[in-house]
Amino acid sequence: MFKRLVMVMIFFALGFVPQFGYAQTVRISYSGTSGQNLTFWVAYEAGLFKKYGLNTELIFIAGGSTNIQGLLANEIGFAHIGGSSPIQAILQGAEIVILASSYGLMPYGLVTGKTIHSPGELKGKRIAIARLGGIEEVAVRFAMEKLGVGTRNVTLVQSGPDVVRIAAVESGAASATMLAPPALFAAASRGLNILADLGSLKVNYPTSTVVARRSYLAQERPVAKKFLMAFVEGLHLYKQKKSFAIQVLQKYTKLSNQEILSQTYDYFAKNTALVPLTDPAAVQNGLPTDKPSGRKVEEFYDNSLLEELVQEGFVKKIAKEIR
Repeated sequence: MFKRLVMVMIFFALGFVPQFGYAQTVRISYSGTSGQNLTFWVAYEAGLFKKYGLNTELIFIAGGSTNIQGLLANEIGFAHIGGSSPIQAILQGAEIVILASSYGLMPYGLVTGKTIHSPGELKGKRIAIARLGGIEEVAVRFAMEKLGVGTRNVTLVQSGPDVVRIAAVESGAASATMLAPPALFAAASRGLNILADLGSLKVNYPTSTVVARRSYLAQERPVAKKFLMAFVEGLHLYKQKKSFAIQVLQKYTKLSNQEILSQTYDYFAKNTALVPLTDPAAVQNGLPTDKPSGRKVEEFYDNSLLEELVQEGFVKKIAKEIR
């Protein structure tokens, strides 16, 4: 029943209509409106996928696990999501693989209500996250252990998008939430407390990943290569054209505060990779430690297409063109 419900949600998000004929559109998706998705949006808004011969349809599907379901149902070609969902899916036997990782740090801040000023005050309290199994849950668990609170001493509540979670903290329905910029900066501007900034700890984690099915990669490798060419060019454009990137960020986040938008860009840009090779250490940090799987870290990602682009001189060429 649950699986059927998830598939209905995916088809609704996709605006699914049976397709006839042979025209192929590659559906690509993203899972949230945090700033780590900006590189993906920039590549799309700049028309780079079209430049490399791909007719793409960009879709927002909330939650990494729902995007994984879309990939497995072959309704989505590529998804831009946090690394926790593909890692969990692979551990459960799904034929998913990480093709690129553009941001490899944990960019979340633990935001609390105005009456909470120390970690110990969170014991017995509710912490709002987008969805169970997503990257916010990983961030909360990491923060609770680092702060000495322990995840077992708090209750995680699925609450949806950033704006809903901020409202939950402001109203007292939840005592804290995990937010990435720009929502993190927006919450601070509203007087909420940032109790801990995981980004400052510089912990390697696959926060922004491009994922696909292994069978799709095998069958459509030229398509995947074109997709990554567009994505890599988008990364260079993102780094060199801040004003354009901020316009795109404003469009997708619906925020108008230019200071917060600029802060968000600066926060992510300084640690965004121009060549988004997946770091084995980041994937290793994403693996559960309580139940070791025995899986090799190399089973979770495939850098071969990006390595081809480097060896063929594509990355060097793009770096010269976009200045």
